[in-house]
Amino acid sequence: MNKPTRQDADLMLKLYQQFEADRMRAARKWMATEFQVSTYERFVERHPRGSEGFDHFTGFCGFFEMIGTFFKHGLLHPDLIFEMWYINGFYGPVYPIIDGWRKQGDKHIAENFEILALAELDWIAKVKGEQYVPTVPYRKR
Repeated sequence: MNKPTRQDADLMLKLYQQFEADRMRAARKWMATEFQVSTYERFVERHPRGSEGFDHFTGFCGFFEMIGTFFKHGLLHPDLIFEMWYINGFYGPVYPIIDGWRKQGDKHIAENFEILALAELDWIAKVKGEQYVPTVPYRKR
């Protein structure tokens, strides 16, 4: 793959501004302090649609879904994304909820977020070595 361009860097700066915006900052804080569920059923019980928790969760996942969509279409350079953010650190904690949500019928929920997380695992193997790739339940080997 080619080296990142100034255009790539400019887009990353814009994404970082969104990452640091008040709404995303609040969602990240909520994820770090309030999000303490490990099943979809428990999540919807504690954070039903329309609740502040549901909004934080979907906003958090939506941000990374957007990045995953850009990535999937070749609009973001993997070196910039994966050197800046540890995507699996964000995807891992939400995966059980996403998996449960999919089992309820919405099979496409967060699919680009997952594509991004899986691509990062491949990137880690290629750039840092297979021994640095974390074991995650969503990576089928």
